[in-house]
Amino acid sequence: MTESLLQAFCMLGVALGIGAGFLLRALVPLTQLLKEWIEVPGKMLLQMLQMFGLPLIVTSVLAGVTGLNTRMSRKTAIITGSFICGSTLMVIILGMFLALTIKPGVTKNEEDLRNTDSKEESTFILHVIMQDLIRNMVPENFFQAFFEQYKTEIVYLSKDQIVIPMPQNDSEMLLVGSYIPEANIIGLIIWSFTIGILLIRVGDNAKSTLKLIQIINESVKIIVVWFLWYLPIGVFFLITDSVLVVEDWGDAFKLVKFAGVVCMAHGCYAFIILPTFFFLLVRRNPIHIYRKISKAMMTAFIISSSTATLPIALQCCEENVKVNKKLLRLILPITVGINMNGTTLYEVIASIFITQINDIKLDISQIIAICLCSAFVTFGTAGVPAKGAVTTIMVLTSVGLPAKDAVHLVVFEWLLDHFTTMVNILTNMMGVIVIHFLWEADMLALEERQRTDKVRSNNDLELDLTCLEPDDDLIPSASSPSGSISPK
Repeated sequence: MTESLLQAFCMLGVALGIGAGFLLRALVPLTQLLKEWIEVPGKMLLQMLQMFGLPLIVTSVLAGVTGLNTRMSRKTAIITGSFICGSTLMVIILGMFLALTIKPGVTKNEEDLRNTDSKEESTFILHVIMQDLIRNMVPENFFQAFFEQYKTEIVYLSKDQIVIPMPQNDSEMLLVGSYIPEANIIGLIIWSFTIGILLIRVGDNAKSTLKLIQIINESVKIIVVWFLWYLPIGVFFLITDSVLVVEDWGDAFKLVKFAGVVCMAHGCYAFIILPTFFFLLVRRNPIHIYRKISKAMMTAFIISSSTATLPIALQCCEENVKVNKKLLRLILPITVGINMNGTTLYEVIASIFITQINDIKLDISQIIAICLCSAFVTFGTAGVPAKGAVTTIMVLTSVGLPAKDAVHLVVFEWLLDHFTTMVNILTNMMGVIVIHFLWEADMLALEERQRTDKVRSNNDLELDLTCLEPDDDLIPSASSPSGSISPK
């Protein structure tokens, strides 16, 4: 009843936010000060959820790893890695097929325009993105990873050594690496997993540390549940602000075809491909699962943040679907931080769309580069709203495409970002649920083995107490008739 009431309040907040946004645009002169005040309550909601998002990821990974033995942890890593790679490959193929088949950006006959220089630049910049990914896997400081990650930025200099935003014929490209204020999700997950393995190897001496980690993890979840009652109010202001920030609705209609292809791809993946694979692997009705995790899907759609939705996703999977707690708290935070299938799908279609509106015909090497860049750029991207334009520019720059045209995508970004986030969180929840059903027998056997190790059997206790029985040769027992030591 409480969950249904909260969902009803959230939907009411969405409807009221849309209505309030259009009323303010029509009746009230929109000053910068008014927009800032409307933006504050929505930002408070995101900040409250994100404040505990990273601690929840770290403590969940630590608690999940330490709840398993070393062999099970290795098996978990293999299964999680296979799921991430398989689902990413699936969305890349889907995005490429729809974008190249429907061609949302084609407005006239395509011309065969090829630039060999852009291919060399593409390969070089692709290597730079991979290097940043590898660098972030090993942060200089574990606590620094909560706040900063390493990123290489592309800077263009003119002959006068003046920084210019776009490349020109007489410009020189430089790569400048620095730490930017954004959480290093990949580094946190990898080293949380590593620290958990080390704590397992320590053994009984780490029991107090393990108990503290589990207590912190439970406490963060309780605090997040309290914050959820502010969700309808924050949603109202978030939706109102989203309506107010759209400047030109006329230009928005020019991108309807692109938005339609993105929504079609997300809908096909979320409601056809995922349920089909779920049914084939688990042999259960996926509709029942979707109903049980609908709260997390709706929250992800509303607030457009995977990291902020993580606490609600954990709650839905644990309480409604009854996923194994140890397995859930280990796998879901890892996949939410790394696996961004919805974002990858969007980036593939957006990159193809930009090439089509510029009448650029892609060859096989550029298509492969777009696929790789879309996957690498989205791995570990912070799960916060309005990241689509940034990642799109990175992908376009990596394959030597005109990044300046990414500005056309901003018109619908605020809307498509909500669908993208919902697909991100849905894919990861369905993945951990499938792993739970396929691995349920092993997890039950592990828990039974752990309970057996903690509770000693009666036979073991009887063997240990035999040392307390009197030896009639040395000490007479109570049943001895003489009650004295017999001489030897």
